[in-house]
Amino acid sequence: MMDRRDWIPVAPAWERDPEDKDIWRRVVRMPSLALNRAEQEFLGNIAGKQVCVLSVGDGMAPLALATLGGRVTVVDSTATTLDVLVVRTQVVGVDMEYAQIELSDLSPIPAERFQIVYAAQTAGLMSDLLGFYSHIFRILAPGGRFIINEYHPFRRIWKAAPGPARLAHSYFERRREHCEPEDQDPDPASPGIAFSRYRFHWTVSDYCSALIDSGFRIVGLEEVGDTRQAWELPNLGGLPEQLVVAADKPA
Repeated sequence: MMDRRDWIPVAPAWERDPEDKDIWRRVVRMPSLALNRAEQEFLGNIAGKQVCVLSVGDGMAPLALATLGGRVTVVDSTATTLDVLVVRTQVVGVDMEYAQIELSDLSPIPAERFQIVYAAQTAGLMSDLLGFYSHIFRILAPGGRFIINEYHPFRRIWKAAPGPARLAHSYFERRREHCEPEDQDPDPASPGIAFSRYRFHWTVSDYCSALIDSGFRIVGLEEVGDTRQAWELPNLGGLPEQLVVAADKPA
């Protein structure tokens, strides 16, 4: 069965009701349902800017970014997830473009195509984090900004069991066996997502080093939230929930 930690909504817990199946309809009126305060500050005014969203995810962030005026292109490897997002954009009345491309190989995207690239919960799919970020550096225009939101690595090391928190993995164990294909249980809110046998659990220093080695200049780093997620066992309240990083490509 899928570890829920592999696909966490990136908005603050108090803004999300897991039983609310139509929350995406309201994101056009309240972008904060999809983007936390740190992300919004790092984004600034995106009206008219070319924005690339890597992975549909739960579909909330692309809708929010389009609502804020970004000229959004969504890149995802799965046709099903893109199809769901197409329907939702038609329902809420926003426009965006779509590209079915493997996230690990962004070479079909022209160089310097975007002014902003946004990626949430994508690094766990990447065996080569430096290569992934180097692809993103290439598709960003000079002066462009890359914004990352990842489930904080401090929350990925515990046994999923009630009671006191007990270590399941070393913080420095990057590659961990995930699940066999027949045991996969994708998030019903994100149909079509496939999970590989292994997940990659990068440290905070891994993220920063890969960005710097790719040519980026890190301009902001925030650890956001400390509440317990309803699905989390054990209670991880008090630990940071999200790691949000902003990095610029030099002009």
